[in-house]
Amino acid sequence: MLRGKVSFSEFLASEEKIASNILVNRLGVLEAENIVVKEVSPLNKSKFIYSLTQKGVDLLPIVIEIMDWGAKYNANCPRKELGKKIKKDKTAVIKELSQSLMTKVK
Repeated sequence: MLRGKVSFSEFLASEEKIASNILVNRLGVLEAENIVVKEVSPLNKSKFIYSLTQKGVDLLPIVIEIMDWGAKYNANCPRKELGKKIKKDKTAVIKELSQSLMTKVK
């Protein structure tokens, strides 16, 4: 969701190449734990979209720490630019992403 993906098909097409059965399971767990909510898309009634809850947004500092760790130890990290921003000012990155995500919170 940090990358703007909100639907099952968008998640499935992500570069992570997650299997559809695993994705179904993970989204179900996140929904059951009240980290995401699943709603019918206002643009396409046959499509569901996912968004973070406040509980999900509150995980952002932990996700940023994991991303920072990954950038430090993975020379091929696909998010190098974000890693540089995190290293420069982690607090500002968390604040910026939190504010962006808060506008979408359900």
